[in-house]
Amino acid sequence: MERLVNLSIVIIAGAAEMTVAEALAQVINLDHRNVGITPVAPRVPEPGVIYCPLTLDLPDTFPAIYRHCRDRPAQRAWVATTLNYPTGEGDLWLPVIWTAKGPLYGEAIAPEQTPAQPFHLKDQRRQPLYALAYQLLRHYEAIPSVYMLKFALGEQDIIFDHLIPFPNPAALGSVGIQTPDLPTCHWLCLSEQPIRDVVISNSLAEINR
Repeated sequence: MERLVNLSIVIIAGAAEMTVAEALAQVINLDHRNVGITPVAPRVPEPGVIYCPLTLDLPDTFPAIYRHCRDRPAQRAWVATTLNYPTGEGDLWLPVIWTAKGPLYGEAIAPEQTPAQPFHLKDQRRQPLYALAYQLLRHYEAIPSVYMLKFALGEQDIIFDHLIPFPNPAALGSVGIQTPDLPTCHWLCLSEQPIRDVVISNSLAEINR
């Protein structure tokens, strides 16, 4: 990664996201030495600072995507009425790396599985899931970031739970499995560095097929 200089970088994370914050800080340190972690977001974002929120507890002066993702009932209502997907409780996560050039979809993550990633999806499940994620993120005018979409598999349908605009603890299941892993992808998105592809270890990919 290209080393960045003359930038202030602040990770905003509560206690629940601290493991992700620490992993993200390690990634950023490859580019930049001074990374702060704080549980409090400024009321107005300061110019010249790259903010890395890992929480939805942010003022409305931050990009609108965080506000949209706070309102889970509105997410479900839009998906149900506009996209005609069923909604409910989920147990799986789809990582979506939303770059300036378009989305890259990571392999699904099952937090209760070892290893958590990849959770194999057949193509007839994968394509409707990708379409759901793409249309939802387009609707919310997503900014470059790693998004985590929680879902479940019904008998025939994808069941939508909710979307968050940053890697959560489930995303740590990609570390050592996916290249680049999700904390790295998140930093590359936020710092406007290119991501050309994401790759799962061949041996692990075959385990779940």
